[in-house]
Formats: sequence, structure tokens, C-alpha cells
Amino acid sequence: MAMNGVDGEDGRRLLDRITEGLAVVDRDGTRIGSVDKVEGGHLKISRADQEPRNQHQYVAPDWIAAVDDRVRLNRTFDEARRLWAREPYAKRHHLQRAI
Repeated sequence: MAMNGVDGEDGRRLLDRITEGLAVVDRDGTRIGSVDKVEGGHLKISRADQEPRNQHQYVAPDWIAAVDDRVRLNRTFDEARRLWAREPYAKRHHLQRAI
């Protein structure tokens, strides 16, 4: 499936194209959140449906399929939720908060 924007590039290079506030959609086009910022080489997103409200989730660069008017992931929302729930995602990816 061809998309506008940048497809097929390494996810880390796509991080440079991401700006705060862009919508984040899953592989099926379902909106799952908004970009907060790029932090620790990962995409930090906020999800309005999360408790506590607007809790952040991290997305690894290899999840990013394309960036155009939104960030498009190569995973479904259900796949992402299972991965986030399995263990602390930030710890597994050795994320460190900026000081």
C-alpha cells in the first residue's frame, strides 16, 4: 500500500520528520494518540484514553512505517497495547529521560 510522505526509510531517520502534536495512527489508520516529543531515540506519545489521563507511551523507531501529515505505525493498536502491557516498555528499551 503506497502512502504519501516517506515510506520504507529507517525508523530512526523518520524521527527527524516528526513534530509535536502530529496524530499517531496504527497500521489500520485508527488514531491511537498524539506526538508529545521524541525522547531517548523513541517517539513519546500521549493517549487520551489512557488512565491516568494522558499517560505517555513510547514507540520504538522500528514501529514507524511512514511520516506524512501523521505518524503511521506498522502495528495495530491491539499489538501495541499487548507490547506496552507485557513489561515496562521504557525499561525494556533502556529509555532515559532527558535531564
